[in-house]
Amino acid sequence: MFRILDDLIRVGETGLRELWLRGSAPATEELVGWVFRGWNTARVAGRSPVGGRAFAKGFFRDGAGVAGCNFVVRVRAGEWHIDTGRPFGFFAVTPAADWRRRRAALLLDYGRGRERERLAAWGVRHGLRFRVVGRLARPLRDLVVRPPHAADGLYVGRAFVTSTFKLPVSCFALERWSPMPAALAGPGAAGSREERTA
Repeated sequence: MFRILDDLIRVGETGLRELWLRGSAPATEELVGWVFRGWNTARVAGRSPVGGRAFAKGFFRDGAGVAGCNFVVRVRAGEWHIDTGRPFGFFAVTPAADWRRRRAALLLDYGRGRERERLAAWGVRHGLRFRVVGRLARPLRDLVVRPPHAADGLYVGRAFVTSTFKLPVSCFALERWSPMPAALAGPGAAGSREERTA
């Protein structure tokens, strides 16, 4: 039984890939209104200018659909510090069948993230570093599943780069961490989340 993020991290790239292949598609309602912390198996992610292999994603309502973004993360002495004041790397959330047939998963589509529009609505202004990272993320697509034998709130994903082909890059683990800040959660999300956790 996988109970916490560290349990998933310990199985490594190969183990996460096997769990991903056996996983089931989560409902968007499981994700919306929450911030998730995560760990990327790719060593190259350690050179990321916005956090390294540790990362965080938030999910919120976007009109009639669901979208998400990434947050800057710092891990010091085992303590996670997630800066929700600097969102970047926005993505749309849809069923994976929209992109890859015969794969029961949720698709995080960075090519449809509407970053500029969302940042303007939230009143956030980024410097050059975040703008570059946001542009570089556009070819990325993540497929997220609920792995077997895992506690509620744990997920496994696989990242792909799209070009002529869909190239797998790495696997990652996700753990539900905290509610999205009310200002970012989208209409109705904060209220429904408070009712659910009261």
